[in-house]
Amino acid sequence: MKNSISIVTAAFNECPGIISLVNHWLVFGENHPAIEAIEVIVCDDFSAMEQYDMLRQAFENNPQVTILRNEQNEGPGFSFARAIAQASHQWTLITDSDGQFPIENLDVMLPELWSSDASIAFTYRSRKFDNWINRFGQKASNKLCNAIYGSGLHDFSCAFKLVDTNLLKQLHFDARYMNYSLDHSGKLLETGRNFQEFEVKCSPAPARKRPLKAEYLRARNRLFYIVFLFFSVYLRKKRVIF
Repeated sequence: MKNSISIVTAAFNECPGIISLVNHWLVFGENHPAIEAIEVIVCDDFSAMEQYDMLRQAFENNPQVTILRNEQNEGPGFSFARAIAQASHQWTLITDSDGQFPIENLDVMLPELWSSDASIAFTYRSRKFDNWINRFGQKASNKLCNAIYGSGLHDFSCAFKLVDTNLLKQLHFDARYMNYSLDHSGKLLETGRNFQEFEVKCSPAPARKRPLKAEYLRARNRLFYIVFLFFSVYLRKKRVIF
């Protein structure tokens, strides 16, 4: 079906919030006049067994919901890639499992996107709810990634994207952990396909206190990924690698 959507997300110990969220996504899709069919694919990244059982049991009799589970903790990038591989509808919505991106953002996106020849909808947040370390990191990575690709995306690290499923499944993603949104944006830009960019509303995600060491590791991994990105794009332009 042309106007059908697969929603994909990665989850780690997100119950019971993810259950309510998935139910809300389904109700939204089933009642939206422009959406012909909807499904949700959740890849559980080796959550605690009681968390996984709660999620699995909530949807075990619902054919619209697919629950995957990694055999060990693999990271959100890996989990998103697994979920994307299972998408069966015409369009795939990539979104986080913490509820920070209301599904109602599609009300603004769908009429314009589906009346155009664009295959990709990037989004950007006018306000980001995060600590200052991550806000600074996101702002810096946005400038660096746009410089690498010669692009002008407002928010390179915004996870909320709606993409033609056939196009999305052709891509090979590299990021295993928390740089998956940068990876998705970069790989989609490399396709050269037409895209649109939409401002979306976001809400504060549930607070997660991370120790300073964890914040340092996130910042370090972001830097490593951007360095990798720079050299991989440069070497492709120089025809050294495919």
